[in-house]
Amino acid sequence: MNKRTEKRQNLAQLLAVLRRYGPLTQARIKEYCGLQASTVSYLVNDLKSVDLIRTVGQELQEGKVGKPGNVICLNNEHASFLGLYVEDDWIDTYRIGIDGTTLSAAHVDFDGQSVKEAVISAVASELEQFPQIKGVGIAIKGIVRRDGTIKSGWRHGSGTEKSFWNFTGLQEALTQAFPHIPIIVENDANCAAELYHYNVRREQKDLVLYLLNQIPFGIGCGLLLNGSIYRGSAGAAGEIFEKGAKFIEYADQLKRGEASAEQFLPAIIPHMMETAYLLDPECIVLAGSYLNDRTPEELEKLKTLWDSVPVPVVIAGGDARLDPAKGAALLVTDKYIEATIEEVMQG
Repeated sequence: MNKRTEKRQNLAQLLAVLRRYGPLTQARIKEYCGLQASTVSYLVNDLKSVDLIRTVGQELQEGKVGKPGNVICLNNEHASFLGLYVEDDWIDTYRIGIDGTTLSAAHVDFDGQSVKEAVISAVASELEQFPQIKGVGIAIKGIVRRDGTIKSGWRHGSGTEKSFWNFTGLQEALTQAFPHIPIIVENDANCAAELYHYNVRREQKDLVLYLLNQIPFGIGCGLLLNGSIYRGSAGAAGEIFEKGAKFIEYADQLKRGEASAEQFLPAIIPHMMETAYLLDPECIVLAGSYLNDRTPEELEKLKTLWDSVPVPVVIAGGDARLDPAKGAALLVTDKYIEATIEEVMQG
């Protein structure tokens, strides 16, 4: 390994440690990274030069002798990141710091028709309030192909008839409206998988997430393999299609009030079983609006439904709900950090 590659990896590791554990002294960073004290000092100075980290005070001694160490943290004041989750007639927004802390959140309603206009308006409003935003992530219910095109499916919307949501030109429109900041558009289930991955301190490297939405009905599937979102050759990996599937029948019955979620949820077990045996993930995560408003007692009762699944099943509902907006913000944070490391390497 040459010195430049080694330095790039050390910078990434130091930032990952601060994102995982929060503010630390250089001595602690040295322990977590397994680096020499002089190396950590050089890396810290490099990252301070681009305002990515800052000193926030000295550690509490608690009876220790000697000079207290300076505590270093990621600089949320220098950079924050915006995530949006676009639903049929509303948008969730989350603004987070470099360390993943939620700094602000909002809920914006729109007419359900002018999707691009609503997204651009929401981003413009946040940028006006928070000019330190360095990137925007958009979570949508659609396939985001590797060439940038977006394919959305039939939507139930707020009315009685199905309608087709057309995301054509969304990425281009956002780039034209905000050319000075990076913008990513990603599938909502992938964003939720990234958020869960972050919440467990990125210790689980292989997982499958099902995003189960009630109104409008939809099932998304996000795959995280070897610590990264797996999108497949075209970007559609994880999409669920099963002609005549029982869960589709139950979803229609749920809309009419003729079925319960307890009937619908077991109907996806066959797909979960196939996924568990095919990919052998560390866990399967269930999230989405079917689970968000349930009480802890209701969520506990649901656990017995997954006894036959050969890997652990985690239900991320109730207080543990996963909002894809925050996952989208985390993805664009990663992109910004990668770019800043390259800036340091060029310095």
